[in-house]
Amino acid sequence: MKLSSLPKIAYLIMAMFLLAYSTFTTADNHNKKEKDSPTAKHGSGEKAWSDAGDDKRFTIFKADLTTANENMLGKKVNPQTPKDAGGFFIGAYNNQTHMLSFMVGYSDLSPGGVAMSHFHMQCAGDGKEPPICKPGKASGPIIQTICGMPTNPGMVPDWPKTKTDKDKHGLEKKCSVGTSGFIMGKWMVEEPYRKALMDGKVFINMHSKLDPKGEISGLLMKGK
Repeated sequence: MKLSSLPKIAYLIMAMFLLAYSTFTTADNHNKKEKDSPTAKHGSGEKAWSDAGDDKRFTIFKADLTTANENMLGKKVNPQTPKDAGGFFIGAYNNQTHMLSFMVGYSDLSPGGVAMSHFHMQCAGDGKEPPICKPGKASGPIIQTICGMPTNPGMVPDWPKTKTDKDKHGLEKKCSVGTSGFIMGKWMVEEPYRKALMDGKVFINMHSKLDPKGEISGLLMKGK
């Protein structure tokens, strides 16, 4: 079964997993502070766990990653790209800490698998967007590398000034080997891109050796 065609229950299970992971990480940090604090009161730990379990603090995002979406971006995948290439994204965004915990799954990609992957911002070029978007020019600049990094000089001329060269290595320096697999990670979403994320203007692009401009992609949309 293609990863991009997973039933809704599978998305729900993965969303619950990510939500629990994010929640418990937050709760552990909070409990440690309470435990170490000389003013901590009995029962405060239980309240921290209860508060952390309030899912209103989180927004779930998901996306179907397809070659069709890539073609819609005007990049046109290579005709030799496997017709079943696809994937999914599921993520839990903490509305207070702005941490996005996510999982990307992909399958049946072209030989060599993922060469690099990024979060991009969909720019309309209307002059009302973050500086990374050039006025009068629709574009999709990279705002965070997931794995790998650009291999051709000049591929990312608009690399955000808020990031260093070290950030270009991404959340993972190397992408997973193989045509099918999973990538899990966390991205602390910077302030300039939070509204874009909520407005459905952030997308994932997975590049391969066969399709260096991108093989599959998809917009991150709020889960319903």
